[in-house]
Amino acid sequence: MTCHRAVKKDSPEIQRLAALGNDARPFPSHQVYTVADFVYFSHARHRKAIIECRDCHGAVSDSDIITKEIPTTMKACVDCHKSRHAPLECNVCHELGQ
Repeated sequence: MTCHRAVKKDSPEIQRLAALGNDARPFPSHQVYTVADFVYFSHARHRKAIIECRDCHGAVSDSDIITKEIPTTMKACVDCHKSRHAPLECNVCHELGQ
């Protein structure tokens, strides 16, 4: 619930999730975005690069649920990195030698 401490915290759906507590398992939802096992993705690294939530997730501050806004393909990631002049080396997203 890191994001929802500030985003949409008054939404009934968000309040329902907050009431579950931090250790609720399994999370009562489905994962919207997935990447292959050999891909490393870090929200923290992207936030440090000043990527806004809405850049990937759309208008989350206006939504009660997240829907898939962009594909999680290598092409989509490379295109985004190119447009932002972000690193394109393989080991930025892949752990080589595995």
